[in-house]
Amino acid sequence: MAILAASAGPATAAAPQDLIEFPDLPALPLGLFAGVLVAVMVACGLIMRARSRRTTGKPKAMIPAAFAACLPAEAFERTAMGLAPVGSEGSEGSEGMALREREERFDLAVRGSNQGVFDMHLRSGGLHLSPLARDILGIAPDAPITVRSTFRQMLRGADRRKVAVARKALVRGNGNRVDLDVQISRPDGTRRNVRWQGLATRDVRDHASIRVVGMITDVTAHKQSERHLRLAAAVFASSHDGLVVTDLDAVISAVNPAFSQITGFTEEEILGKTMRIMHSGRHDREFYRGMWAALTSMGVWQGEIWNRRKNGEVFLQQLSIRTVYDEKGAPHNYVGAFQDITRIKHSEFELDRIAHYDPLTDLPNRTLLASLLDLAVSRAGKSCAVLFLDLDRFKTVNDSLGHMAGDTVLKAAAERIRAALDTDATLGHYGADEFVVILEEIEGPHDAAMAATRLIDDLARPFTVGDGEIYLGASVGISLHPLDAEDAAQLLQHATTALAEAKAQGRGIYAFYTQALTRSAKVRMEMEANLRRGLAREEFRLNFQPVVELASGRIVGAEALVRWQSPTHGLVQPNRFIPLAEETGLIEPLGDWVLEEACRQMVQWNAAGADLDFIAVNLSPRQFQRGTLCEHMDDVLRRTGLPAARLEVEITENVLFGAAAAERKLHDMRASGVRIALDDFGTGYSSLAYLKRFPISKLKIDRSFVHDLPHAADAEIATAIISIARALGLDVVAEGIEAAEQCTFLKERGCGYGQGYLFGRAMTSERFLRLALQGPLSTGAAPPGSGLLH
Repeated sequence: MAILAASAGPATAAAPQDLIEFPDLPALPLGLFAGVLVAVMVACGLIMRARSRRTTGKPKAMIPAAFAACLPAEAFERTAMGLAPVGSEGSEGSEGMALREREERFDLAVRGSNQGVFDMHLRSGGLHLSPLARDILGIAPDAPITVRSTFRQMLRGADRRKVAVARKALVRGNGNRVDLDVQISRPDGTRRNVRWQGLATRDVRDHASIRVVGMITDVTAHKQSERHLRLAAAVFASSHDGLVVTDLDAVISAVNPAFSQITGFTEEEILGKTMRIMHSGRHDREFYRGMWAALTSMGVWQGEIWNRRKNGEVFLQQLSIRTVYDEKGAPHNYVGAFQDITRIKHSEFELDRIAHYDPLTDLPNRTLLASLLDLAVSRAGKSCAVLFLDLDRFKTVNDSLGHMAGDTVLKAAAERIRAALDTDATLGHYGADEFVVILEEIEGPHDAAMAATRLIDDLARPFTVGDGEIYLGASVGISLHPLDAEDAAQLLQHATTALAEAKAQGRGIYAFYTQALTRSAKVRMEMEANLRRGLAREEFRLNFQPVVELASGRIVGAEALVRWQSPTHGLVQPNRFIPLAEETGLIEPLGDWVLEEACRQMVQWNAAGADLDFIAVNLSPRQFQRGTLCEHMDDVLRRTGLPAARLEVEITENVLFGAAAAERKLHDMRASGVRIALDDFGTGYSSLAYLKRFPISKLKIDRSFVHDLPHAADAEIATAIISIARALGLDVVAEGIEAAEQCTFLKERGCGYGQGYLFGRAMTSERFLRLALQGPLSTGAAPPGSGLLH
């Protein structure tokens, strides 16, 4: 900035050699700034006095205007008259050094300032602005300026009048300090809030103010902050929501009047306390852990919470808490806003219950049932069932014992039905003696049939009415989504039709929407019951199909295949009971039995002298998903004494879809020494990436690609699979080989192993042992009547 030297006479423009240039420095507190100015002004006065003595032979009063305004009156007058300050005679050498030190100190102070300097001549109208002052006012560095033109262009209305009044007061000698906050319009059209602070210098002869020197500060941001704070304070005080500010330890630092009105705690009573003072005791620790976890991770939590007023009354709040962060982004405070919604919730609850619940049984009524059923059928890819239940002979109760007794029976029936259902089932009172049950995410019709059977059995027990007992019973109609209907209304209508069918057949039974489905469900339920009994009674046995090395004809292993010899149904084929075992979860105990029995049989064959490399066991997807599969397998191998390298597990491609978990499990399995074969390759979502990623040692070509060999496109597919396997270093087994030409084709293409009727059907363990001990089999055409073909 430029500090202009001026004589004590009328203000004139300073010569260039009289200018001392300083860069713009940060704003200082007014007292400190004035102290620095006083010290430097005295030193500058001495320098100017010395210059005057060198040029004219006698001292001349030369005082920088910016300094003169801050000098005490006595010092100002002595300096202006050309006299040395008190105590300065004979010390000009040391004063020069002190002056330079003070100049340096002042220079550093001004450099760090964000304020500009102005020098205003009241009589001549001249105006000098430092570079930063020009920047604050938006005036170009080389633009000519005067007091009149500058203020006329920048000021409007009240601000212009404010400055005019202050100028008149200075000219008349009324005070010597300027402190104005005004809003200016800069040449580029932007508006800024500016603070002018300075001191006036007076003429020593008539004491009239002749110049004003001081600082210009841009306070736009400060003014905006003040406005925002005033607005926030007004909102805080006038809000109808309770507002509370706490530190990070939940200690309260501020509340608004609405907080006190809602909670009963005055500001004096609550400040310095924690929010625990309002705990209701209705929420457990997990609730509050979740709240603080949300605040910590996301900076916000919203929800309903029960708190306690000062008088002990518990009330429900709709609460929103937000984290306030400091300038470094670290959490600093929490601000909570809440409403008392106790009455609103109570009213909503009562209205909702009246509109959607049956007052007698407290169950969803017809209106709510329709909405719930709409929701159930809207879930994509999910199956559900509707059970429409009617109490048999209920009209007799009303007619003979009265409606009060009928209401008692209805409530008791509702309780029995509720108790007989799983927790995820939906029960509603459709009207009179009718109830509707919605079963979601069922696995099949048998789930609905089982639920209906339980309901019929429970409602067949007698009801106590007064001192006596009555027997009613129930009939159930069942419809399935999406099999019977796509929308809720049609699904309910079909269930009603099925109910009528059940009543027509004699009551006390259930009926599906179609007769065929009814018969199928009954057979399935019988099959499931027999399957459970079969496991308990050891009705299952293993058969074994040989796996042959095509090049040599040697039997290298066997695949274990489970068979069910049911006393009721005879020999049941796997395609009938394996899917049922999967759906019902019985595949796990069945699979465990197959694994252990196969391993034990392999040990017996080896002990009998059979030269076999492995025994293959199929793993179902449900078995594979079990978390303890590897541990269970290790336990079986340990109990049976079979080396892990002699066990081969066969999996299908669909178990690999949960890639990460499947990969870990397969690597653990392979690390234990167990072989892994991919069964039915090519029939599912075959992925070469899976073959490379997973520790698979063998591919099994599905029989559908072998059946028509060596003709048709199957030849190309089989050849491609063999080529891929060989490129990846995997063994290949072709399933379903029934003809010598098939065997020859596969052998010529490089297929290493095969199994099928050409070598033998699935057989008992004893027959397999005899076959294995006979030595290599012929891989050419089998002779007529060969035992290998049976």
